[in-house]
Amino acid sequence: MSIIAAYDAESGAHESGGARAAILLLALGSQGAARILKHLSPDEIRIIRESAASLPTVGPEHIDEVVDDFQSYFKKGAALTGPGKEMVELLENALSREEYVSIFDPDSRDPALADLLDNNREGDVWEAIAGMEAVPLSQKLLGEHPQLVAIVLARLPPEMASAIIREFVPAMRNDVMRRILTLKPLQYTVQTVLEGQIRRNFVTTGGDTEEGGSHAFLAEIVNRLDKDSSEEVLESLRASRPKDAEALEKLLFAFEDLPSLPLKSRLTLFDAVDAEVMVRALRGAGPEIVELVLSSLGARARRMAEAELKQDVTLQKSEIDGARREIAKQALRLAGEGKLVLREQLED
Repeated sequence: MSIIAAYDAESGAHESGGARAAILLLALGSQGAARILKHLSPDEIRIIRESAASLPTVGPEHIDEVVDDFQSYFKKGAALTGPGKEMVELLENALSREEYVSIFDPDSRDPALADLLDNNREGDVWEAIAGMEAVPLSQKLLGEHPQLVAIVLARLPPEMASAIIREFVPAMRNDVMRRILTLKPLQYTVQTVLEGQIRRNFVTTGGDTEEGGSHAFLAEIVNRLDKDSSEEVLESLRASRPKDAEALEKLLFAFEDLPSLPLKSRLTLFDAVDAEVMVRALRGAGPEIVELVLSSLGARARRMAEAELKQDVTLQKSEIDGARREIAKQALRLAGEGKLVLREQLED
């Protein structure tokens, strides 16, 4: 059921849901309505405009009835003397020219854009991409321009983006990482065309981005890479974007970085780490790291861990790496919550 249909079914009023939605949008004005219109489909926007055209003058009391959640704001508002005309003006202000024409003037709109608008209503293309297997998707992305690859990866969960990045050769991997840092929001038409292309090439065949947000997203990807790959990314950034590399390094943490944790932070970390995960992560680790971790445990927990480490157990490298990534992930989570610091704070 569409938003308008649901509104119609629940309102119980003599107007249709589209008419009541039109009154609400007109009362909000262009700026307020623009934020709502972005969440409506072209069909729903058409219904609202058609409903507004048949409305008589709407008085303040009627507005209060429709938007009772905002009664104190709207009760002093002026009457809507020409809802049909005002709705046209509001839509022209709230939508871009391309959006308006594509919805209300099918004969004059760009056929390619019209097809894309219709195709993109089949579902969220990014959800569809996120549901694909990482390795096959990485093979498809290999033939694409690095900028397109960066846009796609920036929309995916970090775990999946990291799995895809691992499949790239270092040169492409580093190029894509740099581009993620500088991504800007896309215009509506560009984004629509891009999503249509992605749907056709990948799915059917198989707000301003702040700099800090880019660093955090990139850090989540790099934190999931192996040590050699993450160091290659950092070296590339140090050479081309030293400030970004410095900001990124502050957000990175791996199992091998445990010695940088202050004692209090280590105690906090290993109090939160599952004992089995910790023992698995220590398999094959150097004696310094092993002692560092064991010294962070209570006497009883240490004896149990030492006893388990003495047992002859065969583990896959992937199991050990996974346990180490889990410890690093816990450290980053606790740091994000302000419960520990990843490195000693240097005094000026």
